[in-house]
Amino acid sequence: ILLEPGQSLEPVDIVRHCEGQIAYFAIPRYVRILSQMPLTENGKIKKGVLRDAGVTADTWDRETAGVKVRR
Repeated sequence: ILLEPGQSLEPVDIVRHCEGQIAYFAIPRYVRILSQMPLTENGKIKKGVLRDAGVTADTWDRETAGVKVRR
């Protein structure tokens, strides 16, 4: 997630927003809030860089936090 400057958001709010919007199995388990995205020269997000980073120390885990998703 990339927030606008001055904005704040809790990862659990992302999960709660997704409930009822998408299928329960598509709701993200991991949420990472970044200050900027890695971009290509064309301004597109470098998804490979994000995938290669994997679960980092600042990644929120829904299961570790004990948040249950409604089916």
